[in-house]
Amino acid sequence: MSRCNTQFSLQFSKLLVCFLLLFNAPLWATTTPEVTVKSLIDKDSKEEQVEQKPVKQESETNKPSTAEKAQEPLEDDLPYDAFDRITPRSSMQGYLKAARARDFELASHYLDYRNLPKDVEALGKIQLAENLSVVLDRTLWVDVDNLSNKPEGKQKESVPSYRDLVGEISTSQGKVQILLQLVPDDKTDNRIWKISNATVSQIPLLTKEYGYNKVGEWLYDNLPDIEFLGVMLWQWIYFAFSFVLFLLVAIIITRLITFILAHLKVPVENDVIGFINGPISLLLAVFMARSLNDQSNVTIAVMALFHGATVLLIAWGWICLRAVDLAKHRLSQRFIKQDKPQAIFLLRPISNVAKTLIVISLLFMWFENLGFNATTLLAGLGIGGLAIALAAQKTVENIIAAITLYISAPVKIGNLCKFGSQLGTVEEIGLRATRIRTLDRSVIYVANAKFVDMQLENVSERERISYRPKLMLSANTKQQNLMSFMQALRELLEQHKHIAFEPCRVRFKGFTPWALQVDVLSYVETVDFAFYMEVIEELNLAVLGLLNEHECELANPEFARVTD
Repeated sequence: MSRCNTQFSLQFSKLLVCFLLLFNAPLWATTTPEVTVKSLIDKDSKEEQVEQKPVKQESETNKPSTAEKAQEPLEDDLPYDAFDRITPRSSMQGYLKAARARDFELASHYLDYRNLPKDVEALGKIQLAENLSVVLDRTLWVDVDNLSNKPEGKQKESVPSYRDLVGEISTSQGKVQILLQLVPDDKTDNRIWKISNATVSQIPLLTKEYGYNKVGEWLYDNLPDIEFLGVMLWQWIYFAFSFVLFLLVAIIITRLITFILAHLKVPVENDVIGFINGPISLLLAVFMARSLNDQSNVTIAVMALFHGATVLLIAWGWICLRAVDLAKHRLSQRFIKQDKPQAIFLLRPISNVAKTLIVISLLFMWFENLGFNATTLLAGLGIGGLAIALAAQKTVENIIAAITLYISAPVKIGNLCKFGSQLGTVEEIGLRATRIRTLDRSVIYVANAKFVDMQLENVSERERISYRPKLMLSANTKQQNLMSFMQALRELLEQHKHIAFEPCRVRFKGFTPWALQVDVLSYVETVDFAFYMEVIEELNLAVLGLLNEHECELANPEFARVTD
């Protein structure tokens, strides 16, 4: 029945994971978006640099040639404009900065309101500037470095020379161009760049298709204008609350599945139930959130965070780590049935290595999703590989030594062993060190690389324990007394039920300057140390009685006298 339970649990887990993989296939098939979290971070850093050092600089990709640089006027030679609308780049940058600060009165100075339809003009300048900001947040990533930093703008585009193309937005009625246009300034004789009236006239259409829904509009209007990584506070709250709702639904679904399985008396083990109610529930919630969430409140910054797939990778990481634990548990049960206890101990370091590799792989996937080049990270690790290798040399040695200890098995967990001058019981063979508890109940940690090279005496592998008392009799002992004592001791050992028959000897080994040495060699038929101590206590008391009976005294090395 246990085998049937295990097989069903494995098959059910495989079926459930395969279903989730198929459900998630379109997510993995998507291409990397233009905007990532790295893009958002770079944009914030660039804006901070512009505020600290407001010097107009061309990006490396758009760096002008020497001839173009000679023709480009210096900043001091440019006409003055209170809103810095002299070039397409500075004008668009000013609008985006004002919109991000939610200062739409300031942002309205960057739009061209001439010759607008009455219905568009009726919305008001500030409202039009705000609506355009919402549309751009949702549809178009504006890289101001790609815009011209010259007063005349770009001259080689598919638009008239007095206009510069920022980007295009697809709508149900075709593509709408976001244009900057060179227009006369009402207050000065300068010509300045504003967002074209051709674009402004399309703002109602763009708002209708790309505006927030009712909930989003209410949150947008009533919550503080705080943002992080380009995502507004209300969006963090909205999507976090949505995910919590999906998580509750996923929990209900998984609990319902386990309830049905229990009601039908389907044999499913507790660890599989925990696997379904835990990581599978989280992964299902992530899939529902990514597939069923309302897209009307999703901006480009939110999409960049979605593509980072942080919670998705956490869910998959949890599943993989729990899968390793399940596999470890199943293999442990199999090895117990096959009477391979040493293989069970080897599963722990192997599972730890597997989990480490899973976590590292997920971290690299996460960095790649955030927009950081994982290849560059690996190359950086390659450059510092020598230093890392030197630093990790001992760690690698200890891991290899741990595997050697498990495979060759000179000692096993639970064995009493002697290493160097220490004696203790092996409690754990980890990836880095072996933990040993001494007879004094203290704990010693020995590095595996050092431990495996030591002379190890496995006391627990004894099939019996020797009894070898050191008998040094007085040099004044008479020959007859010595012979009778040895004969009595020999009979004592041979007749004792816990002493092995062979070898069992008692011999007069020789002389020392101060004593007569009697060699005793016998073995107690036990591996239980506590019982061994009981037996030798009994024997020692008997030997003491024999010494008294046969008038034999133990030698005193300080006062003994050598006799002729």
